[in-house]
Amino acid sequence: MARIRHSVANAVHNYFNQNGFFWINTPIITASDCEGAGELFRVSTLDQVNRPEKQTYADDFFGTETFLTVSCQLNVESYACALNKVYTFGPTFRAENSNTSRHLAEFWMIEPEMAFMDLQGMLVLTEEFLRELLKECLDQHEEDLAFLQKMYDEELISGLKHICDTPFETLTYTEAVKILENSGKSFEFPVEWGSDLQSEHERYLSEVHVGGPLNLIDYPKDIKAFYMKQNSDENTVAAMD
Repeated sequence: MARIRHSVANAVHNYFNQNGFFWINTPIITASDCEGAGELFRVSTLDQVNRPEKQTYADDFFGTETFLTVSCQLNVESYACALNKVYTFGPTFRAENSNTSRHLAEFWMIEPEMAFMDLQGMLVLTEEFLRELLKECLDQHEEDLAFLQKMYDEELISGLKHICDTPFETLTYTEAVKILENSGKSFEFPVEWGSDLQSEHERYLSEVHVGGPLNLIDYPKDIKAFYMKQNSDENTVAAMD
């Protein structure tokens, strides 16, 4: 895993560098909650248990309440205004008490920001980016992947190759909800327009309905961040997953 992680991290930097992006390092300790992306880990020199009643965060090291970053996005957007195409790739922290394989207290996150870009351009970028990373992994780590396939997932290599060789399909959120409602499948979480899709819904759409990689676009504006571009229908925004 260490060998694969090294190659993938190197491929991240190579891809962005070859496509005119600048790597930006942003603060790990910050007073910003960004978009309210997750629960925060507080960073403080004050005794949080036995703190005197009159003591405030003005007495803290930074003179204000600070946290480990949940996202570098707000910081790097200002760089995009100057440099056009930038990205961050570094540690991110979220204190959500969610014990699933999809939530980590600490992880490395890739966040590109471009001053001139639309949704269709993002679809092309993300597909090309993911495909390049997987190709690098397949090319450099045949033996490592064979071992992981033997030990953990008998379809690992074929699955990675399938993603590399298969054009991504795109569905709108509204189309996806209709597909799920007409699937005849009983889901643990009910499906209705306006609710966020769960992992079981996404897996059905990708693995069963499409049988390959899938982009979902045009989500309801009420379940996405405030800054997403509103579509002409005034009910959805130009977001993608």
